[in-house]
Amino acid sequence: MIDSTILPCDSKIRTSAWDNSSRTAIWLTLLVGITLSPLADFMSVYALKGQVGGDIAARYSLFVRGGLVAGLIVAMLFSGRVRLANWRICLLALVVVIMSCCAFAFDEMTSREFVEEVIVIAKVFSFFVYVAALSQLKDAQLEKVEALLLATLLVYTLAIVAGAVFSIDIFRSYRGETQIRAGYKGIIYAQNEASALLLSGLGLAFLHIVQHGWSGRRMVLVATFFVAAFLLGTKGALISSFGVIAAYSFAQYGVLKASVRLAVVVALMVVLAIAIYFLMPSVRQAVDLSIQYFSYQSDHAGGDKIATVLMSGRNLKFSNVWEDLSSRGFLPLLIGGYPTVRYPIEMDGPDFMLIMGIPIFCLYMRDLFRLYVRAGEDHVTSYGKYFFVLLLLVSCSAGHVLTSAIVAPYLATIADIVRRRSAGELGVVIAQR
Repeated sequence: MIDSTILPCDSKIRTSAWDNSSRTAIWLTLLVGITLSPLADFMSVYALKGQVGGDIAARYSLFVRGGLVAGLIVAMLFSGRVRLANWRICLLALVVVIMSCCAFAFDEMTSREFVEEVIVIAKVFSFFVYVAALSQLKDAQLEKVEALLLATLLVYTLAIVAGAVFSIDIFRSYRGETQIRAGYKGIIYAQNEASALLLSGLGLAFLHIVQHGWSGRRMVLVATFFVAAFLLGTKGALISSFGVIAAYSFAQYGVLKASVRLAVVVALMVVLAIAIYFLMPSVRQAVDLSIQYFSYQSDHAGGDKIATVLMSGRNLKFSNVWEDLSSRGFLPLLIGGYPTVRYPIEMDGPDFMLIMGIPIFCLYMRDLFRLYVRAGEDHVTSYGKYFFVLLLLVSCSAGHVLTSAIVAPYLATIADIVRRRSAGELGVVIAQR
């Protein structure tokens, strides 16, 4: 007879081996998908010749990231360790898709708009897939994923710098018959997504600094980010860059000391920017081109000129959508299913309410809040809280952050690092008690 006392031990060994295999599968899927992402983005930009739009078959990045998310879902399902919270997120996503199906059935969307709307929903909820996948990795595996993400970020920022230095036409942020505004987005599909990537990338880079301190390599990485933010030519990139510095400073030094340091840093950067403007004719020409663009927009805007220029006309889009909602009895605010691909406000908060409906939107925001705002008083958990505030401010004003597939793994990595630090601190407190 077989000794029954051996069975539990054998069972544990088999379970441990299965867990390690599934964990390795998740890890390898992440490494392959993240490595291929910059190449897929370049192929998309090259195929479309820098134009935003065109044939969906040219969106190689969409296929690569879709395959990455699908691979992670399969690997986690095979692991058999999917948390109840993850099933609840899946249920929310399914309900949102069903509401869009209802809108399509009642001729509120065309078939193409319905497909695009489902893709947007998949992008929005893919963030939680990355969070769930990262949570199953060991610390050493997560560190390698973080290092790879930082390496890809360097590729994206260097592409922006190269576009400006060598005047690469397909890397421009704004294109048309005439170059109406300066800026380079590099190998990223659209300048708004590039702004969101700089927000999440700088957020991850500064979190890495919070954990490990400054070094020469990290200084070069951050400096490259800031150069790319100025060369991108969007307001969102500049605001995000200073916002991440503020989050880092508040987490490291407290509000009072950080405010003084920020004032000094901002003053020095303004002086440096003015000096570069007068000393480099190419920079002066690019800045003057953007100033002319904003002056033109201000002169041709109706009321609320300042708001229209600062929000790039999103306030006008909001007004138009609000009028359309009133003709529908504001029902989409309750049940979702609004065709945002046809009438986008380009602010994540309002767009999400229209896609999901306010009840599901509140559940979504609660889950997002819990990922970044964690118990703990160390620098990492404090940074998570300040970064979450910045994330909401940027996404609900400039948009294209939480709806961007390119940004999701970076934001998820930040959330998982904060979670691990919070859980580690909690474990220490319990042990001490």
